[in-house]
Amino acid sequence: MKLSRNSSIRSTKSESSLSPPKRSNSVDSKPNTTTTKPTRSNSTSSLSRPPSDLSTGSASRTRPRNPDGAARVNGPDAGAVKKPTTNSEIRAWYNQKVASIPANDAKLKAQGASLEDRAKAAVKTRHDARLEARKFMSNPFEVAMLKARDFFTYGRLDGPSFDQLVNKAKGNKLTGDAVYQSLIDSSKRTNQTVNNHFNQQAKL
Repeated sequence: MKLSRNSSIRSTKSESSLSPPKRSNSVDSKPNTTTTKPTRSNSTSSLSRPPSDLSTGSASRTRPRNPDGAARVNGPDAGAVKKPTTNSEIRAWYNQKVASIPANDAKLKAQGASLEDRAKAAVKTRHDARLEARKFMSNPFEVAMLKARDFFTYGRLDGPSFDQLVNKAKGNKLTGDAVYQSLIDSSKRTNQTVNNHFNQQAKL
């Protein structure tokens, strides 16, 4: 049996209409499904921060400088604005320390301290001032001379001890509270000959 040409063409068309369309592998034919996420703007938060915080992201903790504190002396006289350098300035500093002994002694007396404790405090103030004044001196030869003088006088490089001063007062026939009172009184006095020597140096 022979089929006519028209029937074969008709059957071919019907088969093509029933078959599903073929998928294209072309890149251009794919739909664009990429979505962009909205970005957050930090312009408002950045503007609200101080300039010093933009890099660190933390609150500013910068402390203001204290130029007055930087000029103060860290050491025996932290309250001084200028460190004494010349011998006359160092002697003036020493005399100022010694001049504070009466006020400190009156304070201890008002607090009910014993006469012996007041004498120890006065001697210690005088002794500490002696050592600190020598630290200010820039000439090591002069410091060595002062230490040698103390050694030949008291047997010590840093001046007399409290017990030595007590024994010296007792050797002057003082007894009891009179010994300690003499130590307080002598601690208030400086060597006037040495003061005149350094004052004369300052005038040269």
